[in-house]
Amino acid sequence: MAKVFLPKGSRDLMPAMMNRRLKVIETVREVFSRYGFEPLETPAFERIETLTGKYGDEGEKLMFRILKRGEGGQSGQVDLALRYDLTVPLARVMAMNPGIPLPFKRSQIQPVWRAERPQKGRFREFYQCDVDTIGTRSPIADAECIAVVHDALTALGFSQFTIRLNHRQILAALANAIDASSQETSLLQAIDKLDKIGQDGVSKELGERGFSADQITNLWRYLGGTPIPGTETFTEELSKIVDIAIQLGVDPNRVQIDPTLARGLDYYTGPVFETV
Repeated sequence: MAKVFLPKGSRDLMPAMMNRRLKVIETVREVFSRYGFEPLETPAFERIETLTGKYGDEGEKLMFRILKRGEGGQSGQVDLALRYDLTVPLARVMAMNPGIPLPFKRSQIQPVWRAERPQKGRFREFYQCDVDTIGTRSPIADAECIAVVHDALTALGFSQFTIRLNHRQILAALANAIDASSQETSLLQAIDKLDKIGQDGVSKELGERGFSADQITNLWRYLGGTPIPGTETFTEELSKIVDIAIQLGVDPNRVQIDPTLARGLDYYTGPVFETV
């Protein structure tokens, strides 16, 4: 009998594992519903022009592209791609349905695909569990996102976790403070790897990306605690979000403002979150 193999970066979920996964999804979905987020489902693939230009250069390389049918595919033309995340498809849904009453609170639990190098804990096909609020600038919306993460992890039995948050405009001010506004996306993509490769690794990568020694030195000075000019408003906004989250029941020991938290995707404009 010929040997058969799974595609790299994928996995089979046998009944015992699948039953546990379904229980996790059920628990998370209940929390989403409790906070008023309505379920949404979108296709596994999108038009290529919908997905391109949203994720930066690194994200663009990780999309699974789908060749055109017929002669177009034979010549290498691409018109579709598997979704890279659930956020851009949501933006497409909103653009196609302008009559949706705002604010619109949606939840979505579906697989996404990324053509990256498979490694421990990192697959090419995996599930994302998203909540988003469209059509409001209220800090309550951001605080609710923090509360949803907090309550979902608690309901799943986790007790030792920290929700870190920062603001995209603080990161933009950081880039400006080290004279790197024109290199902002590249800067944030490097800082985003701080947890994985450490300060020395980030410094080395920044040098390879064309940053000067002075820029790198000033970066660590600001991330070490020196106030970043022009960030007072955004720091106050983060403090307000944390206060509201605590009022919603978030354990104050499980949430912290972290100036080193960066996100490199082009579509981030306000508060950014990460849970460890």
